[in-house]
Order: sequence, then C-alpha cells, then structure tokens
Amino acid sequence: MAERVDDDAAGLPRRAAPPAVESAAEVVHHPRRFLRDRLPIGADRAINALLLLIPAAWAAGYLFPPINHDVGALMDVAHRWLNGETLYVDIIDINLPLVFALYAIPELLARALSFLGLPATTWLTLCFDGAIVGSFLACRALTQRVPSLAHPLTEALVPPTLLFLFIVLPNDSFGQREHLMFVMTAPYLLHAAERAEGRAAATGTFSTWAIALAAGIGFAQKPFFMIIPLAVESYLLLHRGWRRTFSDLVPWIVAGVAVLHAAAIIFVTPAYITVVLPLAFGDYARLGEATWQQVLFGPVLGPCLLALAAFGLIAIFLARTVAARVMVAYGLGAALAAAVQAKGWPYHVLPGLSATILLAAVTISQTIDRYLPIDREAHRLPVMAISATFLILFYFQAALFAPPFQKQRDFEDSITSVLLHVVEQNAHNKRILVFSPGIYPYYPLINYSGARMTMRFQTMWVLQGIYADCEEYPTLYNAPEDMSEAERFVFESVSGDFASQQPDLVIVDRVAGVPRCQGRVFDYLEYFLRNPKFAQAFERYTHLMDVERYTIYRRR
Repeated sequence: MAERVDDDAAGLPRRAAPPAVESAAEVVHHPRRFLRDRLPIGADRAINALLLLIPAAWAAGYLFPPINHDVGALMDVAHRWLNGETLYVDIIDINLPLVFALYAIPELLARALSFLGLPATTWLTLCFDGAIVGSFLACRALTQRVPSLAHPLTEALVPPTLLFLFIVLPNDSFGQREHLMFVMTAPYLLHAAERAEGRAAATGTFSTWAIALAAGIGFAQKPFFMIIPLAVESYLLLHRGWRRTFSDLVPWIVAGVAVLHAAAIIFVTPAYITVVLPLAFGDYARLGEATWQQVLFGPVLGPCLLALAAFGLIAIFLARTVAARVMVAYGLGAALAAAVQAKGWPYHVLPGLSATILLAAVTISQTIDRYLPIDREAHRLPVMAISATFLILFYFQAALFAPPFQKQRDFEDSITSVLLHVVEQNAHNKRILVFSPGIYPYYPLINYSGARMTMRFQTMWVLQGIYADCEEYPTLYNAPEDMSEAERFVFESVSGDFASQQPDLVIVDRVAGVPRCQGRVFDYLEYFLRNPKFAQAFERYTHLMDVERYTIYRRR
C-alpha cells in the first residue's frame, strides 16, 4: 500500500479541508437557514400579493358590460318598484320580495350619489365587490380561529381559494342570487365549523350576529336555499347534542330572518300569494329541460357529489377535520337545493360547486399538513408556493371551462348591442314591448338604454308553460272561452297594457320556445292579435326591420 504523503512535507500548498456535511437531523432543525440560503427573501409575500391582485383585477373586469341578463331583469323590477309600481300587481315576477329589496340597493345608490354619474349597473358590481371584501375578511379571520383549520397550508390556501370562488368561478353568473347567497353565507359556513368545535361563544357577539344575519338574508332569497342551513344545523345537532344546539343563537337568527320574510310576504305583498303562487305552481313549474333526478346526477352536479364523497372520506378518515365535515353538509344541502329546483340552469349548481372546491382545498391542505408537517417558522414560502400551484390549477380549469370575459370582449358585436342601438335610435319615449320566452338579450338592453317594458310580465313564461305540451290542445291557440284563469289573465292584461301605454317599439322573438302544434309554429304576435284591444292598438304599427331572430315593429 502506498504511503500517504503529507502536503506540508512535500512542499505543496495546503488543501482546503472539505466542508462538514450536516446530518439530516441538523437540516431538519435548521429550516430558517435553509430558506435563507436556498430561497429568495420576500418571495412568499410576492406570491401572496399576486394571489390577491389577480382576483382584484378580475373583479374590475365585471365593471364592463354586459351584466348577467337575469340580474338585469331583477334590477329592472327593483327600478320599477322604486318608481311607484306595485310589486306583483303592476309588475309580476316569480322571485320573493327580499330579492328585489337587495337588488334595489344599487339603484338607490345611483340615485343618492347621482353626482358621481355612475349607473345602477356599475353600482351593482361595486356592491358585490364590497360584499366580497367583507365576506373574505370575515372568512380569513375565521380560518385562523377554527382549531381544525389552524394549520400553515390551510391558513394560506383557504383565503385565496375563497377569492377564486367569489370572483372567478361565477364568470357569466356574477351577480346571480346563488352567487350572492354563497358570498353572504361563506362566513356562516366557517363559523359553523367553529361552533362544531366548541370555540364560538354561545351568548352571541357582534360578529356572531352579523354572520347569522347575513346568512339569514342570503338563505331567505329562495325557499330552496333553506335546505343548506337545515343540513348544516342537522350535522351540528348530531355532533353536539340537543342542549348546545338549542342554546346556540345562530340557527335561531337564520330561522328568524326567514320567518320575518314570510310575514312580510303575507302582510306587505299579499299579491305574491294570490297572483304569483298560482302561476308558479301551475305554469312556472313546467319550465326547464330537466327533472330533479337529471339535475342531481347531471354533468355538473353529479361529479360534484362524487367529489364531495371522495374528499369527505379523506377528510373524515385521514385528515380527521371537523370543518371539512361541515363543508360536506353544506355541499350536500346546496346540491339538493339545486336539484329540487329541477331546471338544470348552470347557476343553480354554483353554491354546490363552490362548496366542493373549498372542501378540496381544505382536505388537500389538511392532509399535507398532517402527514408532511412543515415547521411553522419555516412554512411561509413553501406553503405559498403550494397554494399558488393549486390556485393556478383552479384558474386554468375555470378558464378552460368558460373563457373569461367572453361576453365583455364580444359585447360590441353582440345582439344586445345591436338591439340597444335600434332602441336608442327609434324608441324616443323609451317604451318597448318584447314578446320572448327568455330574458336575454333584451335584459340587460333595458338596463343600459333606460327603456321601460310596457307590460307587467318580463317574458312569456306563463304562455310557455301553458303550451308546453301540444298533445293536450286540439288547436294551436286556445279560444278565449276555453282559456284557463291564468291564460286569460295574461291574454287580457298584456293587451290592456299595450293599448294604454303604446310602446315605441314591439319586438317579437320568432323562436317562441313552444313546441310546434298541428304543424304550425307558435307566434306571440298572432296570438295577441286575436284580442280586439291589442289588434286595434297594433294598427298604428309598421314593420321596421328583422334582426337575427327578432322582428321589430315601430309605432307610426
């Protein structure tokens, strides 16, 4: 064996000693040194700021037209209500009065702050942005207070996920009642988790009252929404027992808001019971293209239920998170609320989809935190990196599913913009009459033009429901003496409104949304021309133009 030669003895320069290799234990116990030496300082703050700035910029995009058509219709009803028309008498809609009270707020702000020059449609977006900010701040504070959510990754991932659900996921449904409901009840969801873990004060504080009142108002917009607190409170009852449940103020406040709303319907707007409910049970229930089974197991809600089940099992048996169980209850309630409406309209499933995504974020973060623990002093940058990764996936999927701001980018070339130009040029008195089975595109046309619909119905939904099945009718149109009470009411009231208010334009949708019968197509204009009052008033109208599927007549 060769003899080792000392460097000094050989006259060579001394070699640097090799660096000491840290043990694995030392690496684990010196995470701050690892972050300082390997990762850029302030990167976690930059990522966090980015996760806040992107949805903030996204929210600003909703300030550009158009607003959602259903939202536009709700705002028009609120506008006419504030102008003195009697709700459910001079203007008839299926929604409850609380909905119109909420959607009247932007109109009231536009009037009170008219010196700013902002229209009610802009105030609507600003009001939603304000509600989102308030709900987000409440949810972020609750995330840090709920014991089962008090983990580094969960605390970092839940708030930006909520911003995604509040702002990005709604897309074309921004401003819908389901969207508003989820924004107003998200703090209730996290507060329910806090109550389930025994950390919320039973006597009630200002924040508890605020959370419960906001949730009560959000849920009371639709009777179907009450399924959600019923599901959540049922879980809490099983989890906590009768005594703690009955001493909890939150469910009583939520129920109290619903009871007060019901009382207001009975004593303030009794026409809802005498006029709208018979129409709703008789004709509105026949609208839509799906049964409750098809909605529940359809292409959106079905996968949501599967995801709820999968994440719920992981949360219960692996992450062992009480908050996730509350989210499962909320998601199931939201899914049932969408199913019982039996319409199959996309925005109905928005709360269920939002609850599923939130549950996914909580379950994934809890599982990582539980089985791959990160030292809290060193968690900031890797946690933000993981959070950003999940959010990128969420944003990518949302953009893939529905291109962001497609309607805003195409608004100038849309049918709404074309008809808006026609109305502005030809309806000098700002009065129009539209015969169509749907809301779009003349809402939000009416909102942007300032025009007024000269009938008490916004669409022909009553006739669409009556004539939904051709096999029951021997002729295309019922004779006046053979009409039901509901059809006769529409036949006479629309004709009377037309004769008395004399709109500048009559716009007829050639796609009536009614099945062909006896080989003929249902024509709304032809239908109402059988009424002498309508026919006499229509003699003063002449054909102006055809635009896509719409025929337009102008008053001479």
